[in-house]
Amino acid sequence: MDLNIALSQINVIVGDLPGNTRKIMDTMAAAERKGADIVLFPELTLCAYPPQDLLLDKLFLTRCREALQRVAAACGESITLLGTVHEEAGKIYNAIAVLQRGKILAIVGKTNLPTYDVFDELRYFTPAAAPQPVEVDLHGKSLRLGIEICEDLWDERYDNKVTDLLAKQGADIILNASASPFSNGKFRERRERVQAKIRKTGLPFVYVNLVGGQDELIFDGNSFAMDADGRIAALAAAFREDLVFCRFRDGMRTETLLEPAADINAELRAALTLGIRDYFKKSGFKDALIGMSGGIDSALVAVLAVEALGAEHVYGYALPSKFSSTHSLKDAEECSRNLGMHYEVLPISDIYEQFLDTLKKPFAGSAFGLAEENLQARIRGTLLMSIANKKHALLLTTGNKTELALGYCTLYGDMCGALAPISDLNKPEVYRLARYLNERYAYSVIPENSILKQPSAELAENQFDPFDYDITGPLVDDILYNRKEIDTLIRESADAELVYRIYDLIRINEYKRRQAAPGLKCTAKAFGPGRKMPLVNHFKLH
Repeated sequence: MDLNIALSQINVIVGDLPGNTRKIMDTMAAAERKGADIVLFPELTLCAYPPQDLLLDKLFLTRCREALQRVAAACGESITLLGTVHEEAGKIYNAIAVLQRGKILAIVGKTNLPTYDVFDELRYFTPAAAPQPVEVDLHGKSLRLGIEICEDLWDERYDNKVTDLLAKQGADIILNASASPFSNGKFRERRERVQAKIRKTGLPFVYVNLVGGQDELIFDGNSFAMDADGRIAALAAAFREDLVFCRFRDGMRTETLLEPAADINAELRAALTLGIRDYFKKSGFKDALIGMSGGIDSALVAVLAVEALGAEHVYGYALPSKFSSTHSLKDAEECSRNLGMHYEVLPISDIYEQFLDTLKKPFAGSAFGLAEENLQARIRGTLLMSIANKKHALLLTTGNKTELALGYCTLYGDMCGALAPISDLNKPEVYRLARYLNERYAYSVIPENSILKQPSAELAENQFDPFDYDITGPLVDDILYNRKEIDTLIRESADAELVYRIYDLIRINEYKRRQAAPGLKCTAKAFGPGRKMPLVNHFKLH
């Protein structure tokens, strides 16, 4: 049988049922005009993913049901598979509605519900029973659709092997609707997993993924189809909406496609700019503020913000104290000028001295220390937040994952802000991405001095960061993401004292991270909703 399948990779907004419905119907109509036999949308497209506790609101569920009826009424000859919420007998299902000729032909529920990392689907949904193919009529011929939803493919931790079950029950093709968040190397994992299923079942496979930013999550799209030999038959764009078509003849592709080579830096750049752009757009903001320190972190955030929002919507402020170096101001100005963004210097030395004068009595008898250092950061945070309020803008924080892990950041100071774009990049990754951007711009849009100089918070005389980031950055990742045993880390680093110190710093600074701005997730284990640790934690390794 000849099949023309539309991979409808769209960017929707959580809770915007009228807007999402319009976009779905427009896309559905465009696909049908181009001769689509089947139109496949991502997981929970109708309400967008993840709806979280909106699912506990009865009115929300009612509105979802009404929106589904509107979409169904607009459906023509093409068979549309739409991700939606389904309520039945007091239970809620993460489901796919099968639509054709104005009717809902079938509802297929998600069988395997993830409850790890950022996922908490058992909180809301009931697992569906073992699935069966849905038989549909297409041009007078019967076609058995093997429909599954996201985690149904990632079945190694579940009893129900959904793809295998659908194949055994006579499915002619597997169609997977996903809302799979981006992380480094995730597209390769999806592709390899689908190829493994094809080798086992001998069935063509279509995988459609959500695209767009939602809070901390970035959905990368990268939808694809493979024929019964595991060859790419269609490939949608990364990090943007796309409508592509896959043509099968008896399960084999009819067109030859070449898969572009992946570039981790290009992916990070695209992911982070999409995450920033959608966070602002979907929150109703246009303008961003950045505290420009002259260091590499603020420079990288500035480049990403300008690429996401446009230079006219990014405001940079340098806020020097008496400890700030001349080169920091020069580097901050040079980066801002290179980007064409707004830039202004607001010295804080006088304000700082006024604060110290007010605090003279409480601080009496103590030496200059952490309180005086952090006071500068908090003054900066207050000024930047005040400007953000006045401009109806959002402040971007500039801390990276290594700093956040080790607590090398100031609550209500440099941690102030609405979004932390690079909080899931370790310090070496920040340097790598900065160098990549300079190569792509063909000049030092991020000043070379910001890359080459020794990192410093400049909150005291001759102060430099107390970590070797080339060592601590990977070590933090080995603890958080790779979850290496303590004995392995000590053996590999040959520095037990450092390993124990890093473990303890991560443990005791959980209270800071709990109060941090939401950060854009781009690794398999980010700080935020996917990592649940107690604030009071006395578990020690030594």
